[in-house]
Amino acid sequence: MIDGFARTPSVLPGGLLELCVSTDAPAFRVDVYRCGEELTHVAGPAWFEGRDVPHHLPFHDWSRDNAGLSGEPLGAWPAHTLAVGPDWRSGVYVATLADADGRGGTTAPAAAPPPDARHGRALFAVRSATPGTGTSILYKLPLLTWHAYNQVAAEHYTPATGTGGWCLYSDFLELPVEGPLSVCVRRPGGGTGATPFDTFNPDPFDPSPRQTFAHWDALAVAWLERSGVAVDYCTDLDLHAEGEDLLAPYGTLVSFGHDEYWSARMRTSVERFVAAGGHAAFFGGNTCWWEVAFDDPWTFRRSRHWSDAPVPDRPENALTGVSFRHGGERPATGRPAPVGFQVQHADHWVYAGTGLRDADLFGAGPDEHLVGYECDGAHFDRSELRRGRSVRPTGEDGTPADFAILGVGDVGERGWGNGNRAATLGVHAPRGMVFTASTTDWPRLLARRSPVVEQITQNVLDRVS
Repeated sequence: MIDGFARTPSVLPGGLLELCVSTDAPAFRVDVYRCGEELTHVAGPAWFEGRDVPHHLPFHDWSRDNAGLSGEPLGAWPAHTLAVGPDWRSGVYVATLADADGRGGTTAPAAAPPPDARHGRALFAVRSATPGTGTSILYKLPLLTWHAYNQVAAEHYTPATGTGGWCLYSDFLELPVEGPLSVCVRRPGGGTGATPFDTFNPDPFDPSPRQTFAHWDALAVAWLERSGVAVDYCTDLDLHAEGEDLLAPYGTLVSFGHDEYWSARMRTSVERFVAAGGHAAFFGGNTCWWEVAFDDPWTFRRSRHWSDAPVPDRPENALTGVSFRHGGERPATGRPAPVGFQVQHADHWVYAGTGLRDADLFGAGPDEHLVGYECDGAHFDRSELRRGRSVRPTGEDGTPADFAILGVGDVGERGWGNGNRAATLGVHAPRGMVFTASTTDWPRLLARRSPVVEQITQNVLDRVS
């Protein structure tokens, strides 16, 4: 068995990557791949001496020495250094780790493995050495969401010691700690190389676990490169650490899929960025649902839902225009009837080139289910929808008055959902523009070359760049 993680989840070209690895083999091999339209081998094989070290507690920094609940020593996971090429393009990279019985064997690159696995993978981002010079778009990877669900290796969980697999969703377990749960990003997982919490709730359309890079973001990254859309990459942690300075060289911040966990600094920075004329495009759902607080630079915990009401209330709608409070999610079992978006304001630039007309439906084919796993909505008067009229946000949930509802994914008659029980695709412009697709499954249809989803995505990216 072999596990590992990048000690710093993002690096710069020409810098150093530290991989912290534990293995019961005497030696192991590392190959590094860039994830784009295809996996491209960029480094390796590199051979290192193996060492078997114990699992730590989820809130520990596993790259440091720690103590268990009974005071037992938990040694730091050994760090192994790899040079990051000065010519490495900004992007998402995966280090594949393979056990070996010795240092022999081939020196040729291994066949490109799938980026997702429960063990033997470590994901990291390479940022741009010259931010904003090759593109105006910055893609943020949802590292905090991946780690909130990250159980590392659930099979190692031991109630007596607390080591192994638990996460922010493990309240139901017999945990040996009290108070709010915290997790650290310096441990295996965070996109790949560990077991996410909700593998019990499989996606009927994609066997990869939802809370992994492969499930949504890999599809979006491949589409962007195939379509010739240049972007730079960062992680949540970069935005939290650097705030508005990170965004300043760019015109647009984008995220895809499931971008659920945000710190106050992340959100404030994006709001100020948009108020100053920058743009944000959320091609996903359940966006900005949880506020997190950091205990140290690498460890965070849930604080509250952004829409909870201690004064001053600060619902996520104020940024995105929508909330999970008025959306919903697909049932845990079965295959529900497909839900797509019914078009409003077909003359809006978002729909240019789609050929759609008002009241048309898209994304509701038998293999589409565009409004799927988790979706967000703005509150509106449902009686207007029943009368066949275009709906407008009431604003009572914090949705900005200028938010234009361009599509309604009505899940109210499917027996599931929250609040208004409808996803609302839309856009508003506090100064810069904010677009939301309002459903986590947008990248899945993008990857399947849905003509409408592709055209809308391209329209938004053209507009903001």
